[in-house]
Amino acid sequence: MAQTAEVVIIGGGIVGASIAYNLRQDGMTGRILVIERDATYTRAATPLSMGGVRQQYSVPCNIAMARYGLAFYEQFDEDMAGSWGKPQAHFHQRGYLVLLHASNQEALRQRYERQRRIGVEGGILAPEDVRELVPPLCVDEIVGGIYGRRDGYLNPRGALQGFVERARELGCTWPQDEVIGFHAAPDQSMTVQTHASGTISTPALVIAPGAWARQLAALAGIDLPVLPVRRQACYATLPTVLGYKLPMVLDRQRDISFRHDTETDNHLQITRTVRDEPPGFNFDWDAEAFATHIVPVLRHYLPTCGDVQLQRGWAGHYGVTPDENPILGPHPAYPRLFMAIGDSGHGLMLAPATGKALSELVRLGRSETLDVQPYRLERFATGDLIPD
Repeated sequence: MAQTAEVVIIGGGIVGASIAYNLRQDGMTGRILVIERDATYTRAATPLSMGGVRQQYSVPCNIAMARYGLAFYEQFDEDMAGSWGKPQAHFHQRGYLVLLHASNQEALRQRYERQRRIGVEGGILAPEDVRELVPPLCVDEIVGGIYGRRDGYLNPRGALQGFVERARELGCTWPQDEVIGFHAAPDQSMTVQTHASGTISTPALVIAPGAWARQLAALAGIDLPVLPVRRQACYATLPTVLGYKLPMVLDRQRDISFRHDTETDNHLQITRTVRDEPPGFNFDWDAEAFATHIVPVLRHYLPTCGDVQLQRGWAGHYGVTPDENPILGPHPAYPRLFMAIGDSGHGLMLAPATGKALSELVRLGRSETLDVQPYRLERFATGDLIPD
């Protein structure tokens, strides 16, 4: 006989865990089953991420989602504590600083004006203002910066642990298993086949497998426009302590971001995007890129700290959609198949809002707290893309 559950969530990363947590917080009392194939989360996106939290978007739906998440993370360690313990997300609201160069300032200033008109907190800084804000930062090559003071970064593993452990404490079941198939039954309920647990029947199936969304959906003959894109990051030691905690610094011209470690004063976390790499899973870390692309940038921006020393590097994957925004809500052909996919690198940032929205969609058939209509899958067929 098949097992049953009120809700089955495929994917126990930070998005799936947030959905489970919110379902319980919002009053769902039935069995909530979260299927995760790797309990160590070795290749999950969240532990490999930069942990950035910002509200600097350009369209209202993204700003609302981001603001919900930012407010949630401001109280995260306290609100997610329980008898299991207390998370160590340690949200540092050191701000987001986007550096302006002569080559990209016009586009970024126009983006900032759109943000300002719809209420995003932030401001444009002259180079001397950037120097005053971040004393260790060399401003010789920049023409200014865009700064979001309330934004910042957190410990990704601490955030993941907080959602997972609190959801478990609230009674969600978390088997380590692998889904090998799923389909809709004649009554539109969903049936899931797993490797170890057998068949599970549920009136509501949520898929939240991160960059593996397309491969998972293919098990049911469904094609989803989500591609895995590699993002490389590293952890490095500062020979000289700066005496100042950096904000999240983004150089979009060089596609490099860096910030302080959340737990120490003498380590940086750095990430670099490789734009011309074809989509696909590749967990290799390009060690040569550290010396050729990362060290020169850090040497320029932080001239007083000396050459940083590489401690370790890694690669993770974004699940990217054609407009680089999430797909949220029911599948148009399968009303009890709910999607929380295609976060395009913003899964951790948007996880609190995604969890709340999916909880309402599953329980009520509508999202009341946030407008998720723009994130529907059908937008790719109608051309109604999200321009952000």
